[in-house]
Amino acid sequence: MKNPVLTLPLSAVMRSEIALPLQHMMSIYTVGCLLKSWRSPRNQRGIEELFDSPEQARHAVATCAAWLGVRTQALHEPVAAWWVGDGSDAQSSSASAA
Repeated sequence: MKNPVLTLPLSAVMRSEIALPLQHMMSIYTVGCLLKSWRSPRNQRGIEELFDSPEQARHAVATCAAWLGVRTQALHEPVAAWWVGDGSDAQSSSASAA
């Protein structure tokens, strides 16, 4: 049975400024597609470029993998928020409206 996390749209879990470029530029639409694309070193570089930092991209992929039960090494440094609901969407929207 396929894990339902794999079919979650990126826009449901990531900030739109990250999810939309992943969708339009790399044709990565779901968590499952993100994890599959991450396996390729070439794709990793492309994915890392679309996040605010490579560390942020690695954290996002590790978090998505953890939802599936994959064990990953914990990061000891703080990472800027990439997920939906962190408040940065509201801040960027209000800043662009001003």
